[in-house]
Amino acid sequence: MDSDKVQVPLFWQTGGQQIPSRPDNPEKYPKDDSRHWYDMEYAGWHVRKLSLPESPADGPKGKSIVALVSGIHPYSIDFQEGMRRAAVHFGINLKILLSQWDSNHQIYDVDEAISLDPDLIIIWIDKIKSGSELIVKIYNAGIPVIAANTLPDDEGFKHILSWTGPDDWTQFRLLAHRFADLMNNRGGYAVICHIEGTSAYYARSWSVITELKKVSPEMELLDMKSTGLDLEKTYKQVKSWIEKYGKELKGIVSADDSVTQLGINRALAELGREDVIRVASGSSLTGISLIRENKCHAITYQLAQQDGALPLKVAADWFNGLEIPPLRHLPVRLLDSGNINLLVDRKQFVLDADTDLLFQYILDCRADQVRGFYHELIDGFFRSIDVSMEFFRGFCIEVYANLHHIIKTAKLDETAIVGSYEGIYKMLFQQLTLEKSITWLENISLTIIDQLTVKRNRHGSLVRRVIDFVEKNYQKSLSLKTLSYEFNITAPYLGKLFSDETGETFTVWLNRMRIEKAVELMKTT
Repeated sequence: MDSDKVQVPLFWQTGGQQIPSRPDNPEKYPKDDSRHWYDMEYAGWHVRKLSLPESPADGPKGKSIVALVSGIHPYSIDFQEGMRRAAVHFGINLKILLSQWDSNHQIYDVDEAISLDPDLIIIWIDKIKSGSELIVKIYNAGIPVIAANTLPDDEGFKHILSWTGPDDWTQFRLLAHRFADLMNNRGGYAVICHIEGTSAYYARSWSVITELKKVSPEMELLDMKSTGLDLEKTYKQVKSWIEKYGKELKGIVSADDSVTQLGINRALAELGREDVIRVASGSSLTGISLIRENKCHAITYQLAQQDGALPLKVAADWFNGLEIPPLRHLPVRLLDSGNINLLVDRKQFVLDADTDLLFQYILDCRADQVRGFYHELIDGFFRSIDVSMEFFRGFCIEVYANLHHIIKTAKLDETAIVGSYEGIYKMLFQQLTLEKSITWLENISLTIIDQLTVKRNRHGSLVRRVIDFVEKNYQKSLSLKTLSYEFNITAPYLGKLFSDETGETFTVWLNRMRIEKAVELMKTT
């Protein structure tokens, strides 16, 4: 899995995914077998939901949401900022409560949140079991709840509208492959785990361990420990590993690329072991800097602000009465020295394409400008970090709707231009790449220009014939009605063609032409 060849933008499907069948009795398999973790890895996909609150279907504006966040950490700070920005965008009144990584404190926060009687509660649970119990408590209070970032168990999933966050299991399996490549598929390694009891504790350790057992059996797990996302504890733990295992320790996997990774790096630097391969969960500013300094070799792509915004987006969908999936993941990708600049130096996608200008280019039959518009559009998408599939499809629908309006208004051959309804759907939404969808829209636009040009040339020739006829017969009684019989065309349509071609109504043009003829006649007699 060569992440050096990563392509942008990261179009990702934020809805469902293919889930493998559940093995019989997963618990009978050893912990280093991925089947053992099936119920945790695929939590939420198979549960039968209880009766959930019905959406008011009146939009998110003015709604109140209380968000419960586990604690203070560089990631959670950015997570909260993502929530705030999304709340402002949707016009939601947001209140955030922090539990300081304390399950007992989160119980107090849940009670406070319920007492505020908000329209919805978002909860980033501390521990799997205790967090699921808090979800049930919110549900029993009659308040809709969305869980975020860390996964509850199936009991918790029965009571929530949806869950949003990183696909830890999938991206850490991907990270395991990159780690194996960096380790040349051999040698001892250790894992610094997330806080015990959280879903990230299991996902960011056992996904790597089980995957490496399958793909790189010569790699040996020496030890795994949680240091509670604490720099000093991590520093001491890594020092003890170096002292115990010496050169046997070739690599370290970390559940955090900021505070924890700094502890790892400090220990390695002090003991002269910066040869140790390091990979981690990302993508904090610290982790990105460490990648650039070659002090960490790969991190997962996981933007905290995007993580924070996602539950607000799902809440907005629910307030709008839309169907929402049981889980909605962030995109899965790795960052390393080969692609860090491609991805991180991009800004979040903001569409500044002027579609009104595109449609004016089409109506003016300016093919070169239309080609330039679409090429700049592709470049704009590729300068972005990532774009959700829903956003891209919405944009395509807007463009196509306006192209369809031009086709209908100009009475062009719709079937020849776009084909069948089934074909339209496939060409827009079942293409393999971004470019192919946009190129299809570009080709539709250029075909419209071709048909408009032919039609206007044909009509222009007709108008010129009408003008020639009138100039020869201007002394006779003439009107659009008499001319319609002469040229076998309806009077209203002829009038429209004439004004489109000349910029004047036929009557105004005829009167002006007769005056000009009279003046000319007077000058010559």
